[in-house]
Amino acid sequence: MTRGQMDSSGFKTRWIQYVAVLTIGVMTLLWFCAGQLFVLASEGFPKATWPAPGNYATVAGSNANPNPPDEIPPPRLAADRFAQSGGRALLVDQRSELIVETYGEGLHRDTRLNSFSLVKGLVGALVLRAIAEQKIDDIDMPIQAYLGLDAPNVTVREALGMISGLVPDHERGKTAEDAGFSPFGPLARVHAFGIDAMMSELRVDDNLRGTFRYQSINTALLGRLVEQVFDRPLPDLLSEYIWQPAGAKDAYWRRYPDSNQVSAYCCLFARPLDWVLVGRYLLDNGTQDNPLLPTALWQDFLMPALTEADRAQGVYGLHVRHDVLDRAEANIEGPFAYVMGHKGQMLYFLPAQDTIVVRFGENMQLLHSTLYELLDEPN
Repeated sequence: MTRGQMDSSGFKTRWIQYVAVLTIGVMTLLWFCAGQLFVLASEGFPKATWPAPGNYATVAGSNANPNPPDEIPPPRLAADRFAQSGGRALLVDQRSELIVETYGEGLHRDTRLNSFSLVKGLVGALVLRAIAEQKIDDIDMPIQAYLGLDAPNVTVREALGMISGLVPDHERGKTAEDAGFSPFGPLARVHAFGIDAMMSELRVDDNLRGTFRYQSINTALLGRLVEQVFDRPLPDLLSEYIWQPAGAKDAYWRRYPDSNQVSAYCCLFARPLDWVLVGRYLLDNGTQDNPLLPTALWQDFLMPALTEADRAQGVYGLHVRHDVLDRAEANIEGPFAYVMGHKGQMLYFLPAQDTIVVRFGENMQLLHSTLYELLDEPN
């Protein structure tokens, strides 16, 4: 055998070995992730409108049945932006009166739309309710005190503020952040099997702790925490404390395929009008006779003490975001809070204007411009 033949034979051998190792690696990965890949493939990316594939729990609502609406169009600039961004629903409640209600083509008041991450704000409110009822001793308590040592060593406040520094253990290079989503990653595993299936795999990276990183896994942990301390399912708690008292109709919350638990961070299908009612209920802190939260906790939740400079940069608080309207020539101004879902599903709280704004759509709308065009422009 010549030297060239030997080199060629060695190259072929190494190539066969490389292909074999790669094949084994891919097969191992597919075997390890087969369950979550099957769930993701069978459900697909969460649909925007109801009905949707998968299993759902009912969040029982009120029996109130308001008359169907006549469309209340928004101001011209707001209508243009709504249309350009693929808007599905746009509603404005000012001082408990509906002043705008419009829907995209083929949609109407009774169409239920996917909340995506809007529901995170409601889970945050339920956590604070648990603190108010002393089911959770303090916002700085470690979650392990309630969920056991399998839970990561983070506090309630850290999970609420998305500053927990969670990373998947033994998976170097992988991330638990939503922005780094992979069908092979930890969030996909949570979405397929629930947080219990991988709680023990999470650890805290002290170099990341205290830094904001948007991770739905935090909300999944908080959902389990609320269920644990109340010893009741999350949909029942949402119904009792927020959904029914607000006057909202039945909603449908995605369940994990092999569990009765719901995905706390996503996928509550409800009418946009129900989000207006819920937003009003949260902005008013329940009713005068039956407040949802003690005043101090409500303040920390929706209107915390922040400098205008910090607020203007955009601040993530206790599962709610905070900003400010500060355009010099505008007639509306002041701090506002909001929760946001995938591609710009929005629930705005504007205390200075006593206003709730709800927007659903296919694509993002500019945060501040949406409000100025709705509330500061002539029809």
